[in-house]
Amino acid sequence: MAKRRGTETIGDMVRSMAVVLVAVAFVAGFVGLIRPNSPTIRDVDYAEPLERAREVAPFAVLAPSSLPDGWTVTRVAYEPGVSDAEASWRMSLVTADGAYIGLVQFVGDADAIVDRELPGAEPDGTSIARGERWTRLVETDERDPDRALLLERPDSVVLLVGSGDYPELEEFASSLR
Repeated sequence: MAKRRGTETIGDMVRSMAVVLVAVAFVAGFVGLIRPNSPTIRDVDYAEPLERAREVAPFAVLAPSSLPDGWTVTRVAYEPGVSDAEASWRMSLVTADGAYIGLVQFVGDADAIVDRELPGAEPDGTSIARGERWTRLVETDERDPDRALLLERPDSVVLLVGSGDYPELEEFASSLR
């Protein structure tokens, strides 16, 4: 004989909740097994985009000749712009310890690129890499300041921005060819 509606007990409710919780726990556990614990870093092959950029850019495009073990290129882009003065080459990397490094190279005013890419940055000395003197810059945000190296070349401006320290940026700058 079936129970009449409205005569359910608290025990019935507890059993129903237990069944639902077991199902939810099963689904959550399954999703946890197939889903990685950390975000996947996409490794981009930059050889072909670099070659194309070097063919059309109004400046000598820089890129690392090789990368240290564990460093990953995550993005490359050559943007021709409407004119040569708006062309830019960009490369983003993640170092072995998870720090970010970004390279931006373009024709134009160094102050303009610093204002756009690292607002509020202030000079912080100099570094020597590739036999050239780079200007050190640091963000004024004291919580997690990015650092940068700036190089003004005859044909372009190069800005390296990173979440790590200056030696890491200098190592990257030394690999540029």
